[in-house]
Amino acid sequence: MQSSWLLKRKVVEPYSQLAYIYDYVMRHVNYPRWASYLSKLFTKADVPVHDVVDIACGTGSLMLKLHELDYQVAGLDESEAMLKMARTKMQEKSLRVPLWCGSMKQFHVARPFQAAVCTYDSINYCMDEDGVLSTLQRTSEVLCQGGVFVFDLCTLRNSKRNFRRYHENEGRADFQYIRRSHFLAHKRIQVNKFLIQWNSQKNVCYEERHVQRIFKINEIMKLIPHACFEVVGVYDGFSLRKGSESSDRVHFVLKRI
Repeated sequence: MQSSWLLKRKVVEPYSQLAYIYDYVMRHVNYPRWASYLSKLFTKADVPVHDVVDIACGTGSLMLKLHELDYQVAGLDESEAMLKMARTKMQEKSLRVPLWCGSMKQFHVARPFQAAVCTYDSINYCMDEDGVLSTLQRTSEVLCQGGVFVFDLCTLRNSKRNFRRYHENEGRADFQYIRRSHFLAHKRIQVNKFLIQWNSQKNVCYEERHVQRIFKINEIMKLIPHACFEVVGVYDGFSLRKGSESSDRVHFVLKRI
């Protein structure tokens, strides 16, 4: 990337530009593994699941893999740009998948689902416990009685180990990007800054700032009863071992009561 101080810096909303390179940035993610693990957690919850709403569905990669496992899927995301990419994927597969634009803290859908998922630390975009509680309550409202909600969190350990001073600089023929991450330990705030330059716009550099709050497990646990959920399990990343603050990622499996 051309030196950023030589470029016109344009600050934009999160995902408004990143959406179009998101699949490249996240190409390391094993979505079949995610889908298979979620299916295993549905079974662990002893809930018959045929339809799933993906909250913070992004560009729809996980929904496609869940569809391949014979789940009926729908998606919600706050970013219209991300949903645009998801719609394109669904159309390419000739799939009719309901997609809604809205906040995970305020959304409503027309019919109940048997399961909801919110993956890849999307819950960490809630900046306080009230935001998490609102998300839990809204999700509870769109689930059938006995429906299951699976979500995950990144832990303090993960941020301290992997993102205290993280930097990457990559690109392709049509774009380049720089990602810089830092962790404000005293506030438990993870900041990811993306600088994105399109080669068709040589003099402009788009800047997105993504901010996430890193919660402790016990902070989440105390909120769950206030959203008509019971805890099925809290698991260490992609396993059925008990999750803890020593995990990098913790998966929560809840059942609506």
